Amino acid sequence: MLKKIFCLLVCCLMVGCINAPISESTQFTVQDALERTLEFSEYPERIVIAGKQTPMLANFYYLFPSKEERISAIENRSQSQNIFLELIDDKYQSKLILEKGAGVEQIAPLNPDLVILKTSMKEEIGTGLEEVGIPVIYVSFEDIETIYKDIRLIGKVVDEEERAEEIILEYKKTYSEIKDKLASISDGKDLLLIQAQNVDQEYSFQVPSNTWLQTQMVKDLKSNPVWESASLSGGWTDVNFEQILNWNPDDIFVINYRGQSDEITMDLKNNELWKSFLSNNKINLAPFPYDFISWDQPDPRWILGYTWMASELYPQQIGQDYVIETVKEFYTLFYEMEEDYIDTEILPGISIYLK
Repeated sequence: MLKKIFCLLVCCLMVGCINAPISESTQFTVQDALERTLEFSEYPERIVIAGKQTPMLANFYYLFPSKEERISAIENRSQSQNIFLELIDDKYQSKLILEKGAGVEQIAPLNPDLVILKTSMKEEIGTGLEEVGIPVIYVSFEDIETIYKDIRLIGKVVDEEERAEEIILEYKKTYSEIKDKLASISDGKDLLLIQAQNVDQEYSFQVPSNTWLQTQMVKDLKSNPVWESASLSGGWTDVNFEQILNWNPDDIFVINYRGQSDEITMDLKNNELWKSFLSNNKINLAPFPYDFISWDQPDPRWILGYTWMASELYPQQIGQDYVIETVKEFYTLFYEMEEDYIDTEILPGISIYLK
């Protein structure tokens, strides 16, 4: 019975799409991250964000605050108990929160005008949504250039192309300032980024793909990602302490997507093996910053992670004050937060990551 109801709903959706009138005044096309060209007869009013990396996709969408009312549902994949979007969207609680792993059966009955997915979600749910007549755009957000392209894509879909260019300009401004501050640097650092997780009272370590944003940021900061030759292109690669010992980097930055990078860093510094390794080789071990989400990811906060890494690697060129100022500008310009709130709620939480 349920299957018959769902099929009937699908047919209604498809008929609705076929019979939808086209307004010449609002018709537009976009090209998504999979280089697919999509035509729209009007700007979507009911938007669903779902699939892997939903928090990052939603954070990018909310860079366009005038269009937050168009979000009708977001999949629950938060990395933090403190849901950032609740702070910047007074109506967030009125939106439908889909269960993690929501598929076509959960999304289609919402009758969305558009679903935003990562490119990696095409086979899992994207194709199924397209087959029942629901428009899908795929975004990448895998490196700096695709971040700019995808911001422009979302900006066009929500009729905010000018705002998209303003956002990109702000990114480029900070990026360029850091480049200028590091212009005199000729010999960079040997740097290791590791994701650390506690498994059965023991830490496991992974390094990012050599094609990912994390690796690109390290290279752009004139540093050498020591893990590059050992990493795989498909995802995180497991490494052990012996491998880390052989790399012998100048700096190690610890990533944890549950906000525990500071605790893990302290544990490692108190571990006898790690303590000896760090001391004998004069290695700087530091936790990667995290407020509502870790700053190393393809999230709008990538520029904060980039700025922080620059200050850790080259403190004489880029000081703590510059990092704090960048954080203030980020939350003010990108999410329209009041300065008093940033001073009382954001900065105290990230103080442990600043020297």
